[in-house]
Amino acid sequence: MIQNEIAECIKKMTTYLDSNGYKKFKLFQAQPNYFDLNYEERKTLLQAPSVDYLCKSIIMENTKYDDSYPDHEVNPKFICVVVQYITKLQGEKINKYFKQLQNQKYPNKQISRNKLHFRLTSDEMSYQLSGYQFNAITPFNMIQNMPLLISERILNLEYIWFGGGHTDVKLRMDIKEMCTLYPNKVFYSDIIMQQQEQ
Repeated sequence: MIQNEIAECIKKMTTYLDSNGYKKFKLFQAQPNYFDLNYEERKTLLQAPSVDYLCKSIIMENTKYDDSYPDHEVNPKFICVVVQYITKLQGEKINKYFKQLQNQKYPNKQISRNKLHFRLTSDEMSYQLSGYQFNAITPFNMIQNMPLLISERILNLEYIWFGGGHTDVKLRMDIKEMCTLYPNKVFYSDIIMQQQEQ
């Protein structure tokens, strides 16, 4: 049963990526205890150069979302965030980033801080929005389209490994292809806690 789910996931993801012009991706079936491994063990299994290449996709919601701001590109309700496992998100940096985007683009319609509060969605909501279970989320072929926010540290890498649509499937994605072929708006910013940058 599980093996059939994995095979179907790989087939579906391969079809989606192929049809959308991605050329440098790789899908890998990991062992069932993958998330019991430490980062070094995961790195070795995936043959990644370092643990820096291990990433995750998470869905965040602006819980103070105000739809009176008409541009959903710079004022999104939901975003998919890609970040390295070895770093920790700082939500306030995300709030500040989208406040700056809105206010630069619409100087006559400034958004206040109390209209921005990005938080992780529940596992249930993430599934409803993406179609993927916890530890399987990938930005590709989600149910609901949403912008992609990438931690700027990732831009220094050639590729990353992250969820491939099933908990036992990992996807290696070329950074340039992800940034240029992703069907929705892609943002890049410093979104991690300061102590993690050193």
